[in-house]
Amino acid sequence: MIYLPLTVALAILLMSPISARPLLADATNTITQNSSFDEPFCYIKTPDGKTVDLGKLCEKQPASGTSKTCIPGSNIAEKVSIAAANYDGNFFSGQVLNQGCKIIKNIKVNYEVLDESGNLIDNGFIYAEPVTLAPGQSATFRGAVVAGAQVLATHADGQE
Repeated sequence: MIYLPLTVALAILLMSPISARPLLADATNTITQNSSFDEPFCYIKTPDGKTVDLGKLCEKQPASGTSKTCIPGSNIAEKVSIAAANYDGNFFSGQVLNQGCKIIKNIKVNYEVLDESGNLIDNGFIYAEPVTLAPGQSATFRGAVVAGAQVLATHADGQE
């Protein structure tokens, strides 16, 4: 008599995985998800049966370029930085960098010419080359200006 309850219990345990399978038909593969096998997410099986982890190749790489983030918005002056500006007495030159998220075209660098006392003598602009700058790219500018004690870049303009 002791064998009957034990047999019934054993039969229930052995039959439960079989009877549960129809209930799992629409579910994801639960048996595989609960597997203790440690297989990488991104891998390749070699002809000799070895598993090679390709995890580093499957990771999303950051976009290349000089800037990891870009400056959004519509104000071009905030997106274009003016660097390395130089005045040699005749020419005003330097470099601009597109820190925006979009292509900027026809960038012009606005400047002021000051006398020895800091008074404004003249102002104007010089176009940067190349004409079109993708995010993270730079361009140069160079142009003749009215002679003065100092020439300062004030801001850059352009079009998206």
